[in-house]
Order: sequence, then C-alpha cells, then structure tokens
Amino acid sequence: MAAVSMGSCPLLLPLLLGLRVAEVPVRAKPSNMTSAQWFEIQHVQPKPQRCDAAMGKVNKYTKHCKPFNTFLHQSFSSVAATCQTPTVACKRGRRNCHQSKKPVSLSTCELTSRKYPGCKYKEKRQVASYIVACDPPEKGDSRKFKLVPVHVDKTL
Repeated sequence: MAAVSMGSCPLLLPLLLGLRVAEVPVRAKPSNMTSAQWFEIQHVQPKPQRCDAAMGKVNKYTKHCKPFNTFLHQSFSSVAATCQTPTVACKRGRRNCHQSKKPVSLSTCELTSRKYPGCKYKEKRQVASYIVACDPPEKGDSRKFKLVPVHVDKTL
C-alpha cells in the first residue's frame, strides 16, 4: 500500500479512522417532519420562554447548538396568515417571501456557549416586522392554508 501525504488531503485521516466529519448540517430538517412542522418547532412560540430552554427543544432534534434563531411570539395560524400578503424578494433572491403586516413581539437567541447539550444563548426581545419564506403545504400539513411558512428570512 502506498504512503499518503496528509498535507495534501487533510480529511483523509478522519475518513480512514471511520470518523464522521459533520454530524448534521446546520439547517437539517428531521426526516419525519414537514418543513412547516419544523418551522413551527424552531420559530413559533406564542408564550415567550427563555432562550436556553426554548433552544434546548430545537437543538434536541439536530443534536448540536444552533448558532442563531428567531422566535415569533404568535400562533402558527397568525404567521401562516403572513403568507397571504404580497410577495417580496427574499435575502437570497427567491420570490416566495412575505412581510408581516405589522410589527410583532419576537425574541432572537444568539449562541454564547457551544457545548451541546448545555448550549447557552444571549436573548434579545423586541417588537419588529418580519419576513418569512412560504411554500405550498406538504403531505402531512394542514390544508387550511394555501401557503405555509418554512423559513424566517429576516426581521426588520
């Protein structure tokens, strides 16, 4: 067997040892959920909770500390109603985004300690408008809505 220079292939050693380089991609959705169901877990929080506790519920699905998250303090139905507003451009150029009609209460959680499962967050509460990306419902979603929220694009 020929010798391999590790300088030319830095990922070779972990692969040879059978180690996985990345456990789960940052935006990975659990396979047993629709995009809207995952959105609801990650971003809908009618009764505000502290970031450490709220993010613990999100992080248990992906087994890592999510670096940043926004919680909208509204019902899923209220956020889904935003999907009926006129479309606006998303940050990455897609055209499936919609802006809330008025500012709402929300919290942002920014990771300060990256030791899963004890992730720690800095919390910021504010009242702001938001933009969400919306898609047609998937199998398993309520047919109550023509479009459902699947991503918080930004807060304003």
